[in-house]
Amino acid sequence: MRRTMRRMKTSLAIILGIFLMGSALSGCGGGSSDTGSDAGGGTGSPSAEAAKGDDTENSGGRRLVIGTGQTCGTLDPMEAYDGWYAVRFGFGQTLTKMNEDLSISGWLVKDDYAATDDNKTWTFTLRDGVAFSNGHVCDAAAAKAAIEYICENAKRSADYFTPVSIEADGQTLTITCEEAEPILPNKLADPLFTMIDTSADMSDLANKGPVGTGPFVVKSFDSATKECVVEKNEDYWAGDVKLDEIDFIYTEDQTTLTMGLQNGDFDAVYNISMTDIGLFEDNADYNISRTASGRTTHGFMNQNRLLKDEILRRAILQVIDREAICEHQLNGQYVAGKTLLTSASDYGYDELTDPNTFDKENAEKLLDDAGYEDKDGDGFRETPDGETLDLEFLYYTGRPEQQVMVEATQAACQEIGIKITPSVQDTQTVVDRLSAGEYDMLCMSINVLNCADPENHMNTYFKSDGSNNAYGWKNKEFDSVMDTLHVTADPNERTELVKEAEQILLDETVCIYFCYPVMNFVMKSNVSGITSTPADYYWVNEDTVIQ
Repeated sequence: MRRTMRRMKTSLAIILGIFLMGSALSGCGGGSSDTGSDAGGGTGSPSAEAAKGDDTENSGGRRLVIGTGQTCGTLDPMEAYDGWYAVRFGFGQTLTKMNEDLSISGWLVKDDYAATDDNKTWTFTLRDGVAFSNGHVCDAAAAKAAIEYICENAKRSADYFTPVSIEADGQTLTITCEEAEPILPNKLADPLFTMIDTSADMSDLANKGPVGTGPFVVKSFDSATKECVVEKNEDYWAGDVKLDEIDFIYTEDQTTLTMGLQNGDFDAVYNISMTDIGLFEDNADYNISRTASGRTTHGFMNQNRLLKDEILRRAILQVIDREAICEHQLNGQYVAGKTLLTSASDYGYDELTDPNTFDKENAEKLLDDAGYEDKDGDGFRETPDGETLDLEFLYYTGRPEQQVMVEATQAACQEIGIKITPSVQDTQTVVDRLSAGEYDMLCMSINVLNCADPENHMNTYFKSDGSNNAYGWKNKEFDSVMDTLHVTADPNERTELVKEAEQILLDETVCIYFCYPVMNFVMKSNVSGITSTPADYYWVNEDTVIQ
């Protein structure tokens, strides 16, 4: 017998209604679509200057310029997390999609997907008429080829599922997995599984991108500045596309993003900083789209280096007053972290026990008792073995809260004699060094609910064989809980297993959970169709337009 997969929801949905008031502000003002940008700051982009000089009216079409502190290293969806930008930039789509209430529904497939009773075999029906931008049909055979290519070539695919066989019969796609996969539709919504035409030229995906099914196609990508220009897919399968072109300008300089929106260089900006968002509130010239997200700002601690000592890790956590930082330095716009999963979910924020709450006095005592002393009189402690204790804290500024958290941690640790040296890098460098384990501490905001469920994130970053666990922590009990979670279908049982795994992470002092961000998109009032969603990768669509 088969059972139809009901749309799966996570409990984060309980607060989405608060934020999905969505566009908090609107007005009747606005600027011209003839805009560009000086990417400045983090990129010093010369191509942004060229974009600024373009004349939309003379080019005969509607053009939008979006500023962002986040971008991809390549246009290859299988490289690291670059698939997010295939979807964000509008040239990629997936078989399923995460909705605003964190349920999952069909996108390129219909909603009639179903699993066998053992959850090992799933059947999907491709929608009629779906086509790639080159006109090739995206039927079950094309989807089969795409998934097989991804599983063979994407390192991260092993963190999701392992197919034993994939069969295609007309519009019917059947995936049989090595193990039970009760949330396979969730996993197929991750942009890693962007549908690409594998029969097209795949020789330079990094710079030219794949042939996808989205409303836009790649026009150009500058591998140095990371500026990406997409243009209208004239043969989009789902209808007419309102915009002719979108220019995504990358800079991690928050001042450049804010001023660029104010002076007309940008028509919209992704994630204006908490210190600047007030400039656009109660202003009829701008709309603000806000939403709660599944993001948690992590502070990874590399146990292959000096932070292998749990006493040192505990002291660092206990000296950081996350409540005060969020209230005062982040202007109350972030919730202080405690657990891996956001406080807005029912994954245990209020019931799990944090053994490392703020306690500066105890942090000092831990270090004293363990033999961390300032032996050379420079104001900073050395290790019990006399080794210099200077921890590099790696971060990027594309997420504004990260610099605040790193600098606040540095200041707090200095008060108890721990030296921390902040190191700001571009996003791609931080991502690369995370994967390679080349850091002492590393701050990164990550969507823990990227599949509307935390399993994938927990496997990827915390399981012993996770593709992004390069920091040396391994725990058989945690791995066993995750193995059980992987094959468990009952939502309530899954929730309890997630809580159990979270408590292990807390007890082992594995990671700092700094805060839970609220995402935003700020745009001119004459712009519509740009969205800030909990998934955080559906930015533009065929209805995105500037009047």
